[in-house]
Amino acid sequence: MSSGTSSGAGARPTADGRLAGFSAVVWVSGLLLVALIAWFFADEGGFDVAGFDGGVDDDYRLSPWTSDTPIPAEDLGGGLYEGRDGAMISLTGVDVGEPIILTPEPESYFGGVWVTGPAGRIVTAGDGHEPPDFDSLGDGRVAILVEQPDVELWVNGPNDGTWRGRVSFGGLDAVTDVVSGFESDVFLYDGGESTARLGARGDGDVMISVATVHGTQRVLSAVSPLDQSIAWQDSPRVLFDVQSWGDAGWRIGFPTDAGSPGPSPTGDASPVPSPTDDAPAPEATP
Repeated sequence: MSSGTSSGAGARPTADGRLAGFSAVVWVSGLLLVALIAWFFADEGGFDVAGFDGGVDDDYRLSPWTSDTPIPAEDLGGGLYEGRDGAMISLTGVDVGEPIILTPEPESYFGGVWVTGPAGRIVTAGDGHEPPDFDSLGDGRVAILVEQPDVELWVNGPNDGTWRGRVSFGGLDAVTDVVSGFESDVFLYDGGESTARLGARGDGDVMISVATVHGTQRVLSAVSPLDQSIAWQDSPRVLFDVQSWGDAGWRIGFPTDAGSPGPSPTGDASPVPSPTDDAPAPEATP
């Protein structure tokens, strides 16, 4: 009996030692593997240990233009850029008479874009002491109005990955008096006024945002029917983003030289398009 007991006690340290040794080998091997992977990707230029968390430091996430080490977006050619959250697209010689359009590639999205001059200098005032902040349109694009030819676009992208988008210029319809429809629409207005008359009929919601050189401003979010004035910050050019849902039909009449909303292109005095071609628009509720 005593012999068997002594044999078991002597074997236990040997098994524990083997287990500890095996654990140590696995732990060290894991560290070496991680180090090799990091070295490989860093050597290939596809791994940035300092910025792997997704872009600019947290201290500059909401104001990347103030960072001492801004992140430039990669120019892939043909107007296509790629970057992380807070990355900057530098453009020179921009035609200030045309909007800058940043269109996301499939599987990418933008929360918006801040705009400064070169070196992060604020040229046009936005909200408070911030640069102009342009929100994404209903279709995912970002439309930007500027008043200087050399600009930097600071992209508010995903926190945990990269974005890819294409820069283009112009391509939006311009209106001067009346525009209407049953679907969402984006258009430019350069009539110089800062008010308009909005009418909506049918069953649905209407939301209107405008962009000037000072950034994006939401001017209305309401349920149809409605008939009211809307206003926005003075600007020589204004970009309208009208989003409608359901069966809401909308009509925006801009002031003419006579000081009142102009007639519709068809001469129809109805404040909004008729919900159907055959039936008249419903009368307003008293």
